[in-house]
Amino acid sequence: MKYINTTYIFIPLLLTVLLSTLNSCKKTYKPEKSFVKIYHDENGNKNDHPLSIHATKDNGFLILNAFNGWNIEILKTDQYGELAWKYELPEQYVNAVPHLISKNDELYFVCMNAVGLFTYIMRVDENGKQVTEFAQHQNIQYPTSVLKTGNAVYIQNYNRISFETGIFELNTEMDQIIKSGSVMVFADVEEKIVDHVHFTGKRFPFFIEKTDNHVIVNGFNNYSFSTVFMDNDLNYTGVYNGAAFEGGLNALLPLSNTNFAIARFSFSNLYFNPRAKLTPTAIEIAESIPAVGMSTLAAENPVLIKSINIKGEVYTTYLATTKSNQLILQLYQAGNEEPVAIKYMGESVPLKASDFLQTSDEGLMILAQVAVMGSFNRVATIKLSAEELEELIE
Repeated sequence: MKYINTTYIFIPLLLTVLLSTLNSCKKTYKPEKSFVKIYHDENGNKNDHPLSIHATKDNGFLILNAFNGWNIEILKTDQYGELAWKYELPEQYVNAVPHLISKNDELYFVCMNAVGLFTYIMRVDENGKQVTEFAQHQNIQYPTSVLKTGNAVYIQNYNRISFETGIFELNTEMDQIIKSGSVMVFADVEEKIVDHVHFTGKRFPFFIEKTDNHVIVNGFNNYSFSTVFMDNDLNYTGVYNGAAFEGGLNALLPLSNTNFAIARFSFSNLYFNPRAKLTPTAIEIAESIPAVGMSTLAAENPVLIKSINIKGEVYTTYLATTKSNQLILQLYQAGNEEPVAIKYMGESVPLKASDFLQTSDEGLMILAQVAVMGSFNRVATIKLSAEELEELIE
């Protein structure tokens, strides 16, 4: 296993990166292939919570950002991470669900109405440098997660009237519900939802994932925060129950058959298993899933698990945040439970993981929250080149 620590030195008053030193590097990387960017805002009271990043048709990137609670902003950058434009949504559009989705070469995201709490699907107009309303779903209140897989789009929500977690499949135009399912929470968790959407309390790791035969919903269920398996008709088949609301899964990546890469939490503790076996018809507790404790990592921050390709080989990749506010990247080969490489980033400035993706040039683009001067939360991106990723696994 290979460890690499990366130290980034920032000059906060300029809000630019002047130096990036790789302690174990063997090569000098071109700045256009490897960079760090912080996106400055003149408003000293602004508090950014970056949510999602997606590649654009021009090889640039689109960033979905929450600020000052549940308000929404879009940032567009070029391929080198330079800010091209940004757009702040009107006050009626709030609570962006942390996942940008692509459909017909256009980017969309889900949010809700500030008063009615119902769901909007918003379209990003890259040419017009703005965001427009695409569809409304009045029957879906408090949206918490969205997934697009193939032609299917799923939205998860919390029903404040019936105390249910709902899952909805939309048609290809995303303007009608064609299937729905739900599970009972048996408790009023609206206060937890309100804290979640306003960033005033615990942020829960809501997600939806899909296998050939099941839709997997991570949300409130049966007095707990649980991972629920449903069939393709959105009927309940099984569950991994959390420890009330203080335990459960942070993230899950379907691998093959009943194999999944997972991260789970129990109170302030975080655990990884890159090859967990889960049974879609089981009724189990999440803490029964074997996993390795990660005592240095912060369980309350997002954990991302994705597959990336390095020199033709697929690696299961975890991005998380340490308790000392560094980023940690862990890579696993297929079938292995020990990481082949671990990389730390951000020794000199507090960083928190938000999202990442593999770029068209086979590098890695990481989205993070950076605390400038220890107090101003801003959006940051870190680009690792393909050469840096290759060096990780050498």
